Amino acid sequence: MKSGCIKKSFFGCSAVFLFFFVILLLLLLAAELPEFDVTSPDTEKKEYAIEFDSLTNEKVINSSFSWKFVDNRLRKREFAVSFKLLEKDVKEALDYIDKIAAMSFSELGLERRYPDPVTESRIVWAEVYRKVFNFSSTQMKSVLEGLNKIFIEENFDDRDKVYFVITFVQNIRYDRPGGTLDLFPPLGTIAHRFGDCDSKAMLLYVILERMGIDCAMMWSYNYKHAMLGVKVNGRGKFLTTNGKKYYFLETTYPNWDIGEIPPEFNNVKFWFISEIDAGYQKEDASDETETRRNIRPSPAVP
Repeated sequence: MKSGCIKKSFFGCSAVFLFFFVILLLLLLAAELPEFDVTSPDTEKKEYAIEFDSLTNEKVINSSFSWKFVDNRLRKREFAVSFKLLEKDVKEALDYIDKIAAMSFSELGLERRYPDPVTESRIVWAEVYRKVFNFSSTQMKSVLEGLNKIFIEENFDDRDKVYFVITFVQNIRYDRPGGTLDLFPPLGTIAHRFGDCDSKAMLLYVILERMGIDCAMMWSYNYKHAMLGVKVNGRGKFLTTNGKKYYFLETTYPNWDIGEIPPEFNNVKFWFISEIDAGYQKEDASDETETRRNIRPSPAVP
């Protein structure tokens, strides 16, 4: 004798059908939900909090950081610093990165063809970094004032000032900015409170140069990585340009000292160096873009 639903009561069959219908619905929802995940990394990391300053009638971004620092007298403390940035300045800086990404070779002041990708990377990225440095150097007033306030309160000597800034940048969270260049301007790194290797190196470059420390940008096509070069009395790995010795400084993560290179990046012949602040002058950001081209992906690849 058959014992299927046809032979059962109406309510029994309904319960069976309802059960399978609910299971099917849950499976469909589970498959679709990720598409509506508004907390995905790309969405979350692109946001920063904008506030309204009633005193200045300006939109501002308050970015706070905290990290531990051991000074020259072996005092270990946790420091906290907050920077108040004008939202319009941050937007202008981020828009400038997009503008550079849209530039043609001729708009960058470069040739259209190079003999190999390595040569192109060296020349193109030196010019990209130079433009970002020039544009960003005049935007750092509030950041420098915030750091200088701590220098005065703590009575830091010159060494402590330099290492305080180094540890500050090293402790900024590592993450990729995304976009065509995969690069943040210095104000972008401060506003978002994260950055990758060349974004953080650029931030430290601008701060240290304004403090009177001679720096250079270092990056590698082979290693897909970037570091800062600092002209100090030191020891360890270095590169020389224009008769000056610049020691490697890893900015991506904490606890790297001047002259130290991660073992996987330690062949100095694979590194470029450029004094991107040479001949510094304020860039004219008003030119309209005529053509677009995709510049090679950023060297800031983990």
